[in-house]
Amino acid sequence: MEMKDIEYVKAINDCGSLTRAAESLYISQPSLSMYIKNMQARLGFPVFNQIGKKYELTFLGERFLAAGIEILRMRENFYDEAAHILDNKIGRLRVSIPFMRGSYLAPDILPKFNEIYPNIEVELIEESSKVVEEKINNGEADIAIMNMPHHALNLDFEIIKSEEILLAVPSGHPCINQGKPNPKSSYPSIDLHLFKKDRFILHFPDQRTGQIAEAIFAEHHFVPNKVTHTRNIETAVNLTMTGYGISFLNETHIRHLKFGNAPRFFSFEGKPHYADMIVAYRKGRKLPPYIRTLIDLCREVV
Repeated sequence: MEMKDIEYVKAINDCGSLTRAAESLYISQPSLSMYIKNMQARLGFPVFNQIGKKYELTFLGERFLAAGIEILRMRENFYDEAAHILDNKIGRLRVSIPFMRGSYLAPDILPKFNEIYPNIEVELIEESSKVVEEKINNGEADIAIMNMPHHALNLDFEIIKSEEILLAVPSGHPCINQGKPNPKSSYPSIDLHLFKKDRFILHFPDQRTGQIAEAIFAEHHFVPNKVTHTRNIETAVNLTMTGYGISFLNETHIRHLKFGNAPRFFSFEGKPHYADMIVAYRKGRKLPPYIRTLIDLCREVV
């Protein structure tokens, strides 16, 4: 059964004659007659009984047309749905995002996004950024909001913001008054070696923030005296607020976190250290407008 079969049979049944059906289809009567003859041979059963110039459906012809009309209706519904999807009126967007990012970005971004695209269902996949690349390439996520990894990324990406990495020092630490104005940063700079006897609360080496901390240590020829590892930024910050140790935070986290006994934040002597926050997606993918909107909102928020 082909679409043209259904359309031609329906036209003949509606018009009652081959001539009027041909006129409605804008083809010649002989062409329509030949098409029906070949169609019935292809189907293996008669669709019409011809009585003089009148064409009447056989029993199988009636069943054929009923099924065909349902197929036409389904096709029209599909095209309507496709049009809505292509117009970004309905759909689904799966966003992979680390826990900490999600906790403050989602409340700022999603209500605004929902006002523009109320029928786009957003699914947040909150997890470590180390599995993001695999999830996007496997089709489990559409985009990822993450830190730029140190390895070559097998994804296309856009930089949302270069975020300064800062040292978070307990407010009661004896060295907090030794910061100096830094014209290259909004935060005072401090000598990392002042904290050679302190404990550092770091992310694990397989996490991007953990790798950034190790790179900063190497550049400053610094080896921490004691280290506690955690995968959670909030845990690190809360431990810093108790005076347990020193941690690393980026400036965006600082603006969105709520602190009780707030740490003091410092840049590093010399040049500031930055990490790129990116939105990544499958290589070669042409992003639809609704994803572009989400990226723009992300830029506004951070």
